[in-house]
Parts: sequence; C-alpha cells; structure tokens
Amino acid sequence: MKLFKSIYVAGALVLAFALFSACAAGSGTGLGANETIVYIVRHAEKGPSSGAMTDDPDLSDAGHRRAQALRDQLAQEPISALLATKYKRTQQTLQPLAQAKKLTVQLYNPTDYQGLAQNIKTGYRGKTLVVAGHSNTVLHVVEALGGKKPFAEVADHQYDYLFKVTLREGREPQVEVKKYGQPSVDPAK
Repeated sequence: MKLFKSIYVAGALVLAFALFSACAAGSGTGLGANETIVYIVRHAEKGPSSGAMTDDPDLSDAGHRRAQALRDQLAQEPISALLATKYKRTQQTLQPLAQAKKLTVQLYNPTDYQGLAQNIKTGYRGKTLVVAGHSNTVLHVVEALGGKKPFAEVADHQYDYLFKVTLREGREPQVEVKKYGQPSVDPAK
C-alpha cells in the first residue's frame, strides 16, 4: 500500500511539473524560435540643417549622447541586426550599438513599410533587431508589423521614444512604449 502511495505522489508531481513547464513555455517570457523582437527608434537629435531637401545633417552633440544611451539601453539584448535609412542621422544613431555588437548597419527604404515588415518577418524570424527611422515613419513601421499605433504621431522634438514590437506566431503583435536617454524637451515650453 505504501508503494502505491509513493508511486501516486511521484506521478502527481511529474504531472504538475509537466503542466507548469507547458504553461511557462506558452507565456512568451523567453525569446523562442517563434518570437521576433523589433525595437524601433527615431534617429537621435540632428545638427543644424540648411533647410535644403538634399540636406543630410550629422547628429548633434545631444544626438551622439542619445545614441550612446541607446547602446547602453540595449546592451544586454541579443541584437542580430540593425536597420537604418540612407540618412546619416539614422545610421549614426545605431553606430555605437553596431560597434558594441560587432554588427554592420544595413539600409532599408523608409517609404516601403510593408516591404520592411515582410523582410523582418521572414528574414529575421526568432531574432531581435533594431530599426532606426524618422518622426514621420516609426509609427508606420509599428503598424506595418501588425501593431497598433500607441498614439497619433511622434512630434518633431521627440527623440526619446523606444518602441518594442513583439511578434509571436498566431498572436497579435504586442507594442510597448519605453523612453531612453535624456527626456525630450518641447521647445515651445
């Protein structure tokens, strides 16, 4: 009788452990093969602009500090790829992270949101990557990935948003809004 009781208790423990493991695996807390993490940032503060349509200013001193803050913020993340537009300010925003992770910044077309989203979903499945864009493009990238825009727009003076879009197979994308570096200041205030 004692033997049967021991087998029963051991079986119950094995079953409980199996159920707990299955629930933990399904909670999405770990980065699995079916989970892709996309961090989306607007480029950091840019230097003075001439106002010409062909102008491509470098980052300002504040922008370089913000790029360093981005590197520090994402230092522990398993970043596999960095994507930026052809403009220096987006590439320079990712440069400290590229150096820290020993990655090359790859270029994408900032007006082809759907193409970018498709590239991310197929080419970077199960990976973590960072996309640098512009105030008028970052929320479109969130939407192209299937997420909901957390607000209507990113104002011209706002550089401190860090959007995290988590893509999981068979689930709605999860969008988180974080901030990094020094808080952006509205010049009108």
